[in-house]
This record gives sequence, C-alpha cells and structure tokens, in this order.
Amino acid sequence: MSSEARSEIAALVNAWSFYRDQQSWDALLGTFHDEGTISISWFDGPHAGFVAASKALAARSDAIVKHHLGVPMIRVCGDRALCEVNVTIMLRARTPIGEVDSTSYARFYDWLEKRAGAWKVSRRTAIYEKDRAEPVSRPSLPEAFFEDLDRFPAEVRFLAAGLERAGQKLSERLVLDKSPEMRALYDEGEAWLSGGGRP
Repeated sequence: MSSEARSEIAALVNAWSFYRDQQSWDALLGTFHDEGTISISWFDGPHAGFVAASKALAARSDAIVKHHLGVPMIRVCGDRALCEVNVTIMLRARTPIGEVDSTSYARFYDWLEKRAGAWKVSRRTAIYEKDRAEPVSRPSLPEAFFEDLDRFPAEVRFLAAGLERAGQKLSERLVLDKSPEMRALYDEGEAWLSGGGRP
C-alpha cells in the first residue's frame, strides 16, 4: 500500500510543475487541498491565491518559467506523507541589458494528506540553496548587472533581483538551506507526520 501511495504522490508532485509551467491553472488548483498553503520566494499564503497571482503575472509578462524536478523522497504514515524533492527553477526574462537566464536551485518540502481516496498537498515550502544568472545573447554580463546585489541573501541573489524588476518582493518567510528556519520546518514536519496538529 505504501508503494502505491508513493507512486501516486510522485505523480502528483510532478503534475504540479507541469501544470504550472503549461499555465493549466484549473488543473494546478486541483493538486492542493482547498485550504492548502504554499510558501515560496515571492508568495506565502493560500495555494488558490498563488494560482491567481501566477495567472496574473503570466498575463503581463513574457518571461519563460520551467520547473525541473528530481526524484522525490517520500515517507508515508497512514493518510499523511512528507515529500521532499530537488527542483531547478529556470527563468528567461528581458532585462535592461538583454535577455538573461536565471536558475534557482531549491527543494520543495511538501505535507500531503489522503482525503476521500485522493492524495493532495496540504502545505508546500520551498527551501532555497543557490542561484546563478547567465546572458542569452552576449558573452558575459556587465559589472553593472551585479551592483547592489549584496543586499539580498546569497542563496537567492539573482532570483531576488529578478523579482524586484518584476515588481515583486521576497517573502518575509523565505526559507534558506541549512538555516534555523529550515531546521524548525523539518522538526514541525516530523511532529505532524507522527500525528501532530494540522499543517
């Protein structure tokens, strides 16, 4: 039974990324429970709100977004599960110096529940590790591109700058790899998997 659950969860986690990148908004909504929440670099709140905000961003931007997932690590305990998966988030966007590809390396840490026979995500938190930026149509990025980036955390320096150019701010609940916030998140997840309070 647990192997069947892990297979269903892996398919669900993969579907989220596909639906997000293909802008399949209704299908994307269906990957989370109705009250599910998501906490990422630029959004912290209900998943339904994230989908609406993502749809609005896509309507006013020609940026290309791609989420590439690794193999998820899944632990199942009854009708609850924790899933952690590596994710590479690739973004191509126009900047004052031309098109730039930025790549963010992170992990999705998901709390999932099986209700009415179906697994869905109750809570997702992204944990950010590092990022990088590369020019698309020129050999290198000018020094001006790197000015004033030290005001952002090193793990999300280029991501944060890109969000700022798009009119977005970093979430105040941003979780960085190996941070106290990450350790607290893991402790909370373990307690929940063992039967603790709802996510």
